Amino acid sequence: MAEKVIEVTTHMAGDWKVTAQIREHLLVIDQPTATNEGANPLETFLFSLGGCISAIARMVAREQKIELRQFDVHVRAVMNSAGLLGQPSDDPVGFKDIAINVSIDADLTEEQKRTFLDVVCHRCPVHDNLLNPTLVTHAVKN
Repeated sequence: MAEKVIEVTTHMAGDWKVTAQIREHLLVIDQPTATNEGANPLETFLFSLGGCISAIARMVAREQKIELRQFDVHVRAVMNSAGLLGQPSDDPVGFKDIAINVSIDADLTEEQKRTFLDVVCHRCPVHDNLLNPTLVTHAVKN
């Protein structure tokens, strides 16, 4: 199958608000201590993880002919903010731990729910990017 390229361009002007026009959607990332017009980047990151897992769950349920009545994802992450504040720390700058807890309303046993979630997480690109190093480069555009 051909590779798919996904691109997003963000814009930040004189305040903390960052926007991106993605198709017909305007996404906003902001800080609660600024204008608070959107979730902060870390909250948005965790939302992306939960949202991707949910979308893949719907796909897998359809493929396996499972009536998925409800699928709720709770994502909890722990971090030490010292690094992002420029303070010394032995902890990573990012999250030290991310826990995903899912509530599934479907006609499945507990074991089937666990297997279903394993399949879903295995197929989720955001989950995969967290488990496996992805090459990220950065440069200044002229």
